[in-house]
Amino acid sequence: MPYVQGRFQSPIYYETIGKGLPIVFIHPPGMGLITFEKQRDLAKHFQLIFFDIRGNGRSGAGSEQITMSLLAEDIARILDELNIRKAVIFGYSNGGSIAQEFALSHPERTMAVIMSGPFPEVNSFILRTEFRLGLLVSRLKRISFLAKALAFAHTKNYETAFREKMANYFAHGDPNIVYQLYKEGLHYRSTNRLQEIHAPVLVIYAKFDFYLHHYSKMFIQRLADIELVTVDKATHQIPTKNAPELNRIIVDFINRRLSPITGVD
Repeated sequence: MPYVQGRFQSPIYYETIGKGLPIVFIHPPGMGLITFEKQRDLAKHFQLIFFDIRGNGRSGAGSEQITMSLLAEDIARILDELNIRKAVIFGYSNGGSIAQEFALSHPERTMAVIMSGPFPEVNSFILRTEFRLGLLVSRLKRISFLAKALAFAHTKNYETAFREKMANYFAHGDPNIVYQLYKEGLHYRSTNRLQEIHAPVLVIYAKFDFYLHHYSKMFIQRLADIELVTVDKATHQIPTKNAPELNRIIVDFINRRLSPITGVD
């Protein structure tokens, strides 16, 4: 199984499939690369890179304190291992914060940024409460409970096998690292630096993600090159519950914005 050594000898597990323009997928805390199981169809068009954030899934926890810059560095090391100079960075939910940090820390390696349900800071009551619940559950070391709750939220009622598969994968998370990830995500703020991102950015929101919609104005006001898409009749869990539409949105954006440079069909 492919691993790359993160800082302080932390093994970061990753998988790559397909050929062509590379896309790195970043999952939220307490989850893992299985979150993007339904994006694997995109391998018909692109090279897909999935990985487990340190302390999640099959990746090691390491001994270093979690920071967004450390997580961004882990992605850079994966790209180095694969001999990839630049990639499209896709971040889901708080994975979008890691995507923002990567674009800010490694602009020369960022071809474009795509984010589903992102935020540049946590400034709403509902979102803050979600993070605090994650902090509480991980502090109590109830990772199995968190895994089942996340798997339930990300699957439809008839997807019992996929739900069980997700829950089993998520349950491998290290409670201390998951706690640090929630804490770092809660306090992370890129708002005042967004104007430094010059790569094309695509922001995707679910129509029923009401508590996140105000963030769209923050992105639009600060990003020089941004597109905004709203997925109708959708909740936050777009990668799993609205995968066909999300995949079409990704293909359309890359073909329109990057094909003249990359040669994507």
